[in-house]
Amino acid sequence: MNCLHHLIEAQSARTPDADALAFEGERLTYRELERRANALAAHLRCLGAGPEARVGLYLERSLEMVVALLAVLKAGAAYVPMDVAFPRERLAFMLSDAGVKLVLTQSAMVSRLPSSAAELVCLDEFDWTNADGAPGDTGVSAENLAYVIYTSGSTGQPKGVCIEHRNIVHYVRAVAERLQLEPGMAHATVSTLAADLGNTVLFPALATGGCLHVVAQERAESRALFAEYLRTNRIDVLKIVPSHLAALQSGGRPEEVMPARRLVLGGEASRLEWIEHLRAAAPHCAIYNHYGPTETTVGVLTYRVGAELPGTPSRNLPLGKPLPDTQIHLLDGAGQPVATGEKGEICIGGLGVARGYLNRPELSAERFVRDPFSSDPKARMYRTGDLGRMLPEGDIEFCGRGDHQVKVHGYRVELGEIEAALREDDRVHDAVVLLRDEQLVAFVGSTPAGPFVEALNVSILREQLKARLPQYMVPSAVVLLEKLPLTANGKIDRQALAAIEIEAPERTTDYVAPRTETERSLAAIWGELLGLEQVGVDDDVFDLGAHSLLAMKALTRIREAFGVNLVLRNLFEQPSVAQLAPLIDGLASLAAPPARRGGEREEFVL
Repeated sequence: MNCLHHLIEAQSARTPDADALAFEGERLTYRELERRANALAAHLRCLGAGPEARVGLYLERSLEMVVALLAVLKAGAAYVPMDVAFPRERLAFMLSDAGVKLVLTQSAMVSRLPSSAAELVCLDEFDWTNADGAPGDTGVSAENLAYVIYTSGSTGQPKGVCIEHRNIVHYVRAVAERLQLEPGMAHATVSTLAADLGNTVLFPALATGGCLHVVAQERAESRALFAEYLRTNRIDVLKIVPSHLAALQSGGRPEEVMPARRLVLGGEASRLEWIEHLRAAAPHCAIYNHYGPTETTVGVLTYRVGAELPGTPSRNLPLGKPLPDTQIHLLDGAGQPVATGEKGEICIGGLGVARGYLNRPELSAERFVRDPFSSDPKARMYRTGDLGRMLPEGDIEFCGRGDHQVKVHGYRVELGEIEAALREDDRVHDAVVLLRDEQLVAFVGSTPAGPFVEALNVSILREQLKARLPQYMVPSAVVLLEKLPLTANGKIDRQALAAIEIEAPERTTDYVAPRTETERSLAAIWGELLGLEQVGVDDDVFDLGAHSLLAMKALTRIREAFGVNLVLRNLFEQPSVAQLAPLIDGLASLAAPPARRGGEREEFVL
């Protein structure tokens, strides 16, 4: 069992009639999962899929999404997941950079894809009734690619991390042991395939005889709908970003959105005070912190919350101790280990270290270096750029970054990629992006030529960024400066920028008052969330400071007010009251609103 799909095949042989997948009332047994994945894999082989070939996945959350992923692996190829919310320009780069020749998608989504040389396979048109084929011997081995996941890149373009089967097989076995996963557990995945955070539940669930619940997008973004799902479907294991869980818990009764047995937090820091709330809400649920960069395969450190919370200088939950066959080194600038309690760069060795970056040999050589602490001359170590310190109990505490990489709502973001995108505008002389109060802020200086106020426009800059970057990378605020402050040696003074007071965004359109009851209610919801007295019907709420987590809260308020279920994409695509109101009116006319629940709102913040 050297490959990822071999683990799932072995489990399918053990429990063929057990439920493997669940999605919105639909279920697939392990037998049916194997049958469908084998048939699609055989078809992909006929189209040229095989070892080292890359196949794109551009699919909404569904049973077919998991079937497609498994089929790519069975065909011997590697999958390249693409988020359906990514802008076309980013999708085009990924397709080209990865050399994708096949894309698995759905017919309704074809128009969203950029034109490319890749052949499209629409799963809703695939004949599953003849699903009796098998791909045969593909020749794939443990050293072949399993998937390529793109992360933010400091040079202005995302970079693809190449994960081999041996990497992910090691991770699945190690994390299943660490989390003490048991056959028959129900696991919920709420994360995009385009990031590896969800792989903590996706593959271990299917390799240990569990049932993987693929939570629909609208449920994963709505407190009421997610709580409803947990009431009707017992979920034992959940992996989620802390800020995502906190947003789902806004409104009180946090126990309604907690799993029964295992909560795994990852992607960003968790405050100890917040962890106290979680323990009180679900005292029988084991809480784990999980840390690891994509380059070392999902995660390498885990910390299980005990009876007493730890005392850390940062007041954050520790990252924990390494998984089996993983080595963690805290090194100083000279590459030497630091003493216990001292800060050092977190460097990772062991079986999870990825092959490297796709088509980036120089960057791979810089980050994936020979492991000087291993007796194996071929062993490599990944330099994370994260800073950490060893606590007296042997756990590692996160201490920030040594560069300009940040985490935004669980997503890894290279600030340099946003800055490079801003500089694409010829009127931008320079740009610096900072993370302030968990939000991205861009400081932009103009070119010397032309009147400054006429040269640049915040709305135009933001529209240009939206066309190129994922929504979570678009700054919540853009501050125009005639020139950026410099230090004595001529470098941009980031400390001076951090001290600049950010004023409330100015309205970029004339104020137009709400005209209908729906518009008035929507404007009131956004006004409360944004802390503004007035929100006009033509205002872009994201220009006024809205962001994805605030939008999740808006989804809950909209459901309470109108009885309709929207997804984040609706708010991003209809960012003004005037645009969103007709959609709500149309949906509300199709069904009577549900009864509202009483009770005061209670906010839980990180």
